[in-house]
Amino acid sequence: MAEKISGLEEFFQLVKEGREGHNIGLSTGSPKLDLYTDGVLPGTSYLIGGASGSGKSTWALWTYVYQPLMHYLNGDSPERDPRWLLFSLEMTRSQVYAKLVSMYIFDNYGVELRFKQIFSRGKDCVLSDEEYELLTKSTDFIRILDERLSFYEGSLTEAVYLKEVNEELLKWGKFENGKYIPNNPNMFLGIMIDHMTLVKASGGRTKKDEIDAISRDSVQIRNNTKIVSPIMISQFNRNANGQERMKQGLQDPSMEDYKDSGSLLEDSQVAIGLFSPHKYKLSTYKKYNIKILEQCFIGVFILKSRFGSSDLMIPTGFYGDCSHYADLPKPENIFDWEKYTSPNYLLEDGVQQLNVELNNIDEPKEIDNNSNLSFIL
Repeated sequence: MAEKISGLEEFFQLVKEGREGHNIGLSTGSPKLDLYTDGVLPGTSYLIGGASGSGKSTWALWTYVYQPLMHYLNGDSPERDPRWLLFSLEMTRSQVYAKLVSMYIFDNYGVELRFKQIFSRGKDCVLSDEEYELLTKSTDFIRILDERLSFYEGSLTEAVYLKEVNEELLKWGKFENGKYIPNNPNMFLGIMIDHMTLVKASGGRTKKDEIDAISRDSVQIRNNTKIVSPIMISQFNRNANGQERMKQGLQDPSMEDYKDSGSLLEDSQVAIGLFSPHKYKLSTYKKYNIKILEQCFIGVFILKSRFGSSDLMIPTGFYGDCSHYADLPKPENIFDWEKYTSPNYLLEDGVQQLNVELNNIDEPKEIDNNSNLSFIL
C-alpha cells in the first residue's frame, strides 16, 4: 500500500515541480489565452461552449489539439508527450484529419485548402494535382495523427466512456492497489468529447443525468491520474441569444448559457464561450467593423478560470478555409479592415509578432455596454 504524505509535503512537492518547469503548459496558439489560462496542461478540465454554428469544434481542435501538438513537435515541453482520445460524435475521423491537415498545409505551404476541396465535394471543388501533391507532402504529419490520436465514433454513454478511457489509460500506465501510475507523470492526455449534446441516455436516465455522470467521472479520472485533461464541447441553450436578450444588448456569452448542461460548468476549471457577432447581424462589435470582417471575427470569452483571470474577451480572427485563428490587434490600430478578412497577412514578415508580444497586452478594460466582462486587447 502506498505511503501517504502529509499536506505540507504535498504542497511543497507541487511548489518544487513548478520551479522545475513542470507546470508550464503547451501553447494554445493564442498568447493572450496562454497568459490567462496557463496554456494546455495535464490534469485540467476545459469546457468550450457556443451557439450552433459558432465554430466550437474547429476552435477546440486548433486550440487543444493542433497547436499543442505542433509546439511539442517543435521541441517545446518534450516531457508532455501529448496524446488524445477523441469521442468524435459529430465528425468522422477523416473529417477531423481534414481540419488538422488544412491547418498544417497553410502553416507549411501558405495555401488555403478547404475541407470541400480535400474530399472533392462538388463538381467545382475537385482537388487539383497541385493540391493533391500538398496532401502527399503532409503524409508524415498524418502518420503522427495516427500515432497520437485515438478515436471513438458511435453512441456515447457513461459506460462506454469509462470503458474507452480505461483502455486508453492502460496504454500509458497501470492500475496498482486502486491507484493509477502513469509511465510518464508529466504526460498530457486530452480526452475530448465533441459534443456533449450528442451523448445518449441509458438505463432509464435522462440525457442530463448521463451528461452529469460523465462529467463527474471525468473529474475523478482527472484527479486520480494527474495526466488526463477532459475537454468538453457543449452547445449553448437555444435561447442564449434570444431576441429579448439581444434588445437589451446582452448578446455576450455568460455562464448562464451552460445552465442546462448539468455539472459541466461546475466541474470545469477553464470555461470558454465563443461568440460570432456576424451570426447575429451586428455591424459593429466592441469597436470592430463586423460589416467588413463578417465571419472572420470571433469573440473568445474566458468565462471561468480557476488558475487566473476570468470574465475576459479575446478578439480573434477566424479563417475558415484553412481553419486558422489569430489574436487580433486593438481596433484603433486597424487601419485596413479588409486585411484581416484573409489569413494571408499571417504570412507577411513580422506580422506573427501579433501573436508573441505579450508585453504589449494592456491591462483588461471594463466594457461599457451593460456587461461585466473585461476586454483583452
